[in-house]
Amino acid sequence: MAVESVGQMSHERVAQFLREHDVRTVEIGFPDTHGILRGKRVATPYFLDKVRSGFAFAKAVLVWDLQCGVFPEYPGQEWTNFDNGYGDLMAVPDLSTLRLVPWRERTAMVLCDLFEDGAPCQMSSRSILRRVVQEAEDLGYAVDTAAELEFYVLDEYRRPYRDGLQTYSLNRGADLEPVLEEIRISLEDMGILIEACNMEHGPAQVEINLRHAPALQSADNALLFKYVVKEVCKKHGLMASFMPKPFADASGNGLHLHQSLWDPDRRQNLFSGDEEFARQYIGGLLASMREFYVLGAPSVNAYKRRRTYTFAPTNVTWGGNNRTVAVRALLSGGYGSRVEQRCGSADANPYLFAAANLAAGVQGIKQGLQPGDPTPGDAYAVKAQELPFSLGEALDLFVASPAAHTIFGTPFVNLFASIGRHEVDLWNAAITDWERDRYLEWA
Repeated sequence: MAVESVGQMSHERVAQFLREHDVRTVEIGFPDTHGILRGKRVATPYFLDKVRSGFAFAKAVLVWDLQCGVFPEYPGQEWTNFDNGYGDLMAVPDLSTLRLVPWRERTAMVLCDLFEDGAPCQMSSRSILRRVVQEAEDLGYAVDTAAELEFYVLDEYRRPYRDGLQTYSLNRGADLEPVLEEIRISLEDMGILIEACNMEHGPAQVEINLRHAPALQSADNALLFKYVVKEVCKKHGLMASFMPKPFADASGNGLHLHQSLWDPDRRQNLFSGDEEFARQYIGGLLASMREFYVLGAPSVNAYKRRRTYTFAPTNVTWGGNNRTVAVRALLSGGYGSRVEQRCGSADANPYLFAAANLAAGVQGIKQGLQPGDPTPGDAYAVKAQELPFSLGEALDLFVASPAAHTIFGTPFVNLFASIGRHEVDLWNAAITDWERDRYLEWA
């Protein structure tokens, strides 16, 4: 369980916590631009020496691709590259996130904020979300979010651990219960609350719903959730994959983000009983959905998940209790009133996806935007703006968006686009098995 918040914790209390639990190693981590947990393992005495000043990391950690390849020739890499030497960032622990690692003895972990020249790093996704949340709070809104994440459990040959489609099956879920139970217990031991765990709409596909929390904490929970799932599956000789569309003939892995605004004391859900207020928030989500879509679908593969009649949205629509729309408005739940953005892929950076949604929704309130009429039935069959079909199209929309440059800053927009363009170029240069099977003999 995490120790008390940073504002209440002294250096001595941190040292006492580590000593009481005989912690010998501290994992210090942070999300890279892809939302992958990066960091170091340090000895406890060294951690205590550097806990306030921070730990150095090369700036390359925020500009490489997801397999750590560097590509300085792309526009947008001016922030750091070989010409300026890939200097250091400082990762400063956020002590409110300090907790034990349940599956490793004498080990704790903490998440960090990244600093550049003594100021929060504007390229860091955690810093971006922190800034967006602060802007909402300055307007009088506390923000809660909750992530739904799907993943596949694979065997040693990277095949689904079990065949067959048995959504919500308790019997089929029991096959994986030794793994899933350890995941749930490990999350609970790390202070991450979940609501439910069930088999999803693919063979050996699982969905786990994280409980709502303040937006930054919720993104931290999503980051650590992936870490826990992968580590526990590995302990059991299995592999967990959050790849958006790992199998052509099976359901993809999504990230749905539930969102609500509250009064500063978090006593009143502002979406409950004020439908006009909620509609303006939804109007903001829809207005920026195409421009910000790439932040929820950052890979080439994510666009193969976007198919009609697969429960993945394909157009800019909203409705009530309707799983075919892009934004589902669940506004009659009192304390639980919320909106659910259903466009994210499971490989999205949870910080950037949350920042894009919250910034867009709050902008809708500020501008009094309206979402138009809700879609009561099959959203796949209605005429509405189409969501991007490819990573290249989504990147073009993001770079051309004035709102993106205002919210995320032009340097970050250009950097994120450079990473995406690199990915597109790698895909365009790749020769797939499908191409060889189709053309090698007959061409």
